[in-house]
Amino acid sequence: MRIMDYETNRSLSDIGVYLTLDEAAELSAYLQVLQTRPEIQRVHLSEILGSQLQREITVGIDERVSLA
Repeated sequence: MRIMDYETNRSLSDIGVYLTLDEAAELSAYLQVLQTRPEIQRVHLSEILGSQLQREITVGIDERVSLA
C-alpha cells in the first residue's frame, strides 16, 4: 500500500478516513470495479461543493507497489 499527498507529493504513513454510509457504499462499488476490470487503473471518490472540488480520494491497483 502506498499513501501519498498529491499536493506535496509526500508519502504518508497513516491517515484517517471517515465516510458516510453512502460514501462507503460508493467506494465499495468502485473497488469491485477495480477488481473485475483491469483496464480501469484508478477510481475517484470526490466531494464537490458548487463547482469546486472539496475533497477527493483516488484508489488504484498498482501491482508494482512493494509490500516491503
